[in-house]
Parts: sequence; structure tokens; C-alpha cells
Amino acid sequence: MRKMVNEDGLLPRTVSAWPLMLSLIENFASSDAHLRDELSYSLVAQLILRNGLAGDQYEELLRIATDEAHLFFRIGETDSDSVFMRSFSVLLVPLVIDRADQSASLPQDLVQSVTESVLHYASSERDWRGYIPGKGWAHAVTHTADALGACALHPATAGEQVKRILESIRQLAMLPSPLGYLEDDRLAMAAFSIIQKRGVHESVADRWLDAFQLLDLRGQDATLSGANAEHFLRSLYFRFLHADRSSGWLPKIEFAVTRFDVFQIHGSG
Repeated sequence: MRKMVNEDGLLPRTVSAWPLMLSLIENFASSDAHLRDELSYSLVAQLILRNGLAGDQYEELLRIATDEAHLFFRIGETDSDSVFMRSFSVLLVPLVIDRADQSASLPQDLVQSVTESVLHYASSERDWRGYIPGKGWAHAVTHTADALGACALHPATAGEQVKRILESIRQLAMLPSPLGYLEDDRLAMAAFSIIQKRGVHESVADRWLDAFQLLDLRGQDATLSGANAEHFLRSLYFRFLHADRSSGWLPKIEFAVTRFDVFQIHGSG
């Protein structure tokens, strides 16, 4: 397997891509980071990017990735190795959807169905760990952010789904769990791309920003949720700043950040 990875997914003539792909996906459940991430996922990504499958196999891959045995494998568990299967399965979604030549030919109903599955997964996952010592990256938040962004940018995704994707990103950005592995940047990139490229109406984006608020400012969960939201909004601010220093979104995001600024909330004294 290492030889195939080193050769950018070029397979020997004796190896068939589809059976290999199916076997590699099952390795996503492994707690061995080398097998799961460096070998299996890397080779899967290479096969997808070099167009190593037949057209209808990409559609089947999306269906498999988002089924009960993969994206929803033992959903609801926390602090268990099952998160690896779910997290790496959701990462297959942007890999397939982002393929420029294949993406346009994906059936509209399949794209919308996959989008619904990713949205359901985002609201159902309970294990949001980033890096797990001895086992490597789980990174369910960042992988889900990538999938949500890819789904939202596909032309087959309906406008109402795009609104729900933005709301899902907001909820992930306000999780009451420690997010210390650049999750804010990946979520911000997804939101920025959606607002910029999908032509999200200003009133929709304004309501979305207004929803970044905490009703309860006390307790551990509120502190974590507020800190995550503040970090996300700061990341989003700099995405817009780097794109256009005169962007009208900058003062709006800056105002939203003040809701989570401890010095603004409690006073500087």
C-alpha cells in the first residue's frame, strides 16, 4: 500500500480500483493512525483525485460513505474509536463533490440526499475531539465543515438547504466542547465561501450573524460555547479582511464579536 501512496495512487495492473476502494474505507475504523490516515485515506484521496473510478462508482461511493455503517456508525458514542469511521467517512463527501469534471454530472437528488445526511450527521455527532494521543486525528468538526462547504457550493443544493448549512456551521462554531485544533478556521472558510460564492442574500446573512448570541453567560458550557463562537467570528473577520479590506461584512462581524468579549460583557473594571 505504501508503494501505491508514494506513486500518487497509481495502481498495479493486477489491482482493481473499486474493490481496493471498498477495502480501504473499512480501514477508517482503525485506531492506527498510520493505517487509517497516512495509508488508507491518502490512497482513497489519490484514487478519487486521479479519476481512478468509473463514473457511477463515485455516486455509489457517496451513498456508501453516508450510510448507517459509515457516516452513522455507532453514532452518539463519545470517547470511543467509532468516531474515526464517522469522521473519515464524512471527509469523502468533499473529495467526491469537489471533483470538477464529475461534480456537474452527479444526480441532483443524490447531492441533495447527501446534503441531508451530512446535516443530520452534524446535529447527531457527540464526539468532537480533535487530536487523540496515540491514535491521531479524529477532527470531526473540521471534516464536517469541509463537507458542509462542499455541499453548499454544489449547484444542485437548494437555497433552503444552504440556509440550513449555514445554521449547522453556526451550531458547530458554538459547541460547548473545547475546540483547539484550528476548527474555527475550517468552519470560517466554509461559511466565507458559502456567503461569497452562493450569493447568500444580505438579510439572510444578517440574521445568521445575529443568531451568534448566548442566553446564559455563566457556567462551563456557556464559557466554552462563547469562546468557540468568538474564535470563529474572528477567523471569519480575517477571511473577509484578506479578501476585501472595504467589505461591508467587517463591521457586522466585529459587532457580533463584541457579544462574546468578556471585557464588553462584564466591563473593563
